[in-house]
Amino acid sequence: MRKKLQILLTQAALFLSLNTSANAVETIKVGVHYNPPLCSIDSTNQAEGIFIDLLNKVADVNNWHIDYIPLTFTEGIDALKYGKIQLLTTVARTQKREQLINFSNETIFTNWGIIYTNKNSRIESITDLQHKKLALEKGDIHAQALLKLLANFNINAEIIWCQNPTEVFNKINNNEAEAGAVNKLFGYRQNLDQKLRVTPILFNPVNVHFAGGPLSQPLLDKVDEALIKFKLEEPELYQDTINQWLIKDAKQSTTWVLYLTYALSGLTLILIIALLIQRSIVKKRTDRLHEARKISAQRGKTIKQIEHEKTLILNSLDEQVVFIDNDYNLVWANDAFKKTSDTPFEKLVGTKCYKANFKRDTPCEFCQFETSLLTNRTEVREHVSEISGKTYIHKTHPVFDNEHQHIGFVEILSDISEKKKHEQELIKAKEKAEQSDYLKSAFLANMSHEIRTPMNAIIGFSELLEDESLSTQEKKSYLHIIQSNGNQLLKLISDILIFSQIESGHVKLHYSLFQIDQLLNETYEQFKSEINKYDKALDIILDSKVDESLKLESDQVRIKQIIFNLLTNAIKFTDKGSITLGAYTENAHLTIYVKDTGIGIPKDKHEEVFKRFSQVENNQIKKASGSGLGLTIAHDLIKQLGGFIRLESEVGKGSTFYLVHPLKRKIEPAGTTIFNAQVLNSRK
Repeated sequence: MRKKLQILLTQAALFLSLNTSANAVETIKVGVHYNPPLCSIDSTNQAEGIFIDLLNKVADVNNWHIDYIPLTFTEGIDALKYGKIQLLTTVARTQKREQLINFSNETIFTNWGIIYTNKNSRIESITDLQHKKLALEKGDIHAQALLKLLANFNINAEIIWCQNPTEVFNKINNNEAEAGAVNKLFGYRQNLDQKLRVTPILFNPVNVHFAGGPLSQPLLDKVDEALIKFKLEEPELYQDTINQWLIKDAKQSTTWVLYLTYALSGLTLILIIALLIQRSIVKKRTDRLHEARKISAQRGKTIKQIEHEKTLILNSLDEQVVFIDNDYNLVWANDAFKKTSDTPFEKLVGTKCYKANFKRDTPCEFCQFETSLLTNRTEVREHVSEISGKTYIHKTHPVFDNEHQHIGFVEILSDISEKKKHEQELIKAKEKAEQSDYLKSAFLANMSHEIRTPMNAIIGFSELLEDESLSTQEKKSYLHIIQSNGNQLLKLISDILIFSQIESGHVKLHYSLFQIDQLLNETYEQFKSEINKYDKALDIILDSKVDESLKLESDQVRIKQIIFNLLTNAIKFTDKGSITLGAYTENAHLTIYVKDTGIGIPKDKHEEVFKRFSQVENNQIKKASGSGLGLTIAHDLIKQLGGFIRLESEVGKGSTFYLVHPLKRKIEPAGTTIFNAQVLNSRK
């Protein structure tokens, strides 16, 4: 029978290989724990058992290459969760496990838990386990069920945890344990020599399946599809595949099978009697269990709904949220965190967080995980990413399970780069406002002095003119002083008015075509006579290199006003030497300059002289009467006209101011003839 089965399997494999040779072979990593005859890996590192034979059939249908990996059951569950393997054989399906991993829908086998003892034991019922030493496999579903059963009967037993069912049998054989629980199929195969005694205690029927990780549902669907097809098209071959392992050792010992049959019959009879005895107890609990199942099912649905809603909520956050286990392995993250990485998060699951995020081999020195665990509270820190340069607020929360065992921590990252930028801008704006407030206060104080001085002179000498005894020469001298101070006051008021209009954006520009050479000559002649009013040994020079026919389209009044301010400043700060008014064209721009041989301006003050009220706080440069607004007005006016002003100066050697204006006017949209206050108030 077995040879026939092998021939059929070989033929089926050949047929499937011919039909799938054109397809690419996909390698599937499958974990195998020791649970014969369902699954195991022998001494030659070959996987065998019921699940292995069936999975090989599924692999032939889907053109898979199976890479079987030996591990314990607990290791297999962890490997599924972290994506280190794709499938795990022989896993009982429970609601708790369904929250962590996926299962195939097709049941491969239904197994029971059964209690084994040594030959001299008198354990016959569940109550006989009181105060006994019990060997159980860690992670085994039957072990968990037995613990609940013991609790229901108020039975206290000492539990010895083992890594696999073989260790359970060894503990009983070595008298380290008085009894132990394994699945019925394993016990039958491993106890053929009758070294241990089978008790009548049979419990917890469960269906065993193939299990897969969070991303393995498509593989499980293919497993189900292949198994269903196998059952429908070759039901006998399917059953023979399973039965060959159930009766595998019968050919070696027919007598032993007979004895085993008698033993199982007797065991069945004993079980029936035991079940009848316990029927009354079970019946009382049936209704409660049925109700509990309903509640559990409803609770399961509620939990799934809550988990779904929780995921939606976390994915809607702008903050990055990631869950990391106790070993710094990435487990879960929301969409905001996933978007920050070029690598799909599914490939990062199980990777160390410091390796994935910072390319480090050790935990980060600024990590708050250990601190949050010690303080049992949220730890907050600020961190600047060396990779992106962004600033983040990190919040580290320790996470505990229902038994208050620490299972990891949640990291919440908030990008505060823009907030930090705004804070710096607010600080600068505050400092700027404070400085502006100080400068305006100083300006008002200075204006009070500047206005009072010529007003006092005008009023004082006006009163003196009432004296009839004054000579004609004295009266002319007093009138000259009154006119000079009046002009000074008029100039001061004019500067304040123009500056006020610029600040509010209400200075209108009137464009016209005018000759540059003519404008320079008129200005030169006017200041040539003006300079004689000052008691200074100064020469004014005109150095124009522009064509006499050159015309400029601009606001002639404003251009002239700018040149006047530059020349007036040059006269104020030049005691001897010369002042040159010049012009030339270059790169489609007209440059008008005013050069003096005055005291000069320190290099660190070149930008400051164009700021509002700069004369008030500039104590290193010679103090002169006036508003201190001349250069500010010149700077803002030329800026609005589409040009700019620059300065070359050295202390003790004089200064040169360059007024640069485009030769061709840039046509602005309608409605832009009024000054833009925001533009004028900007700083270079």
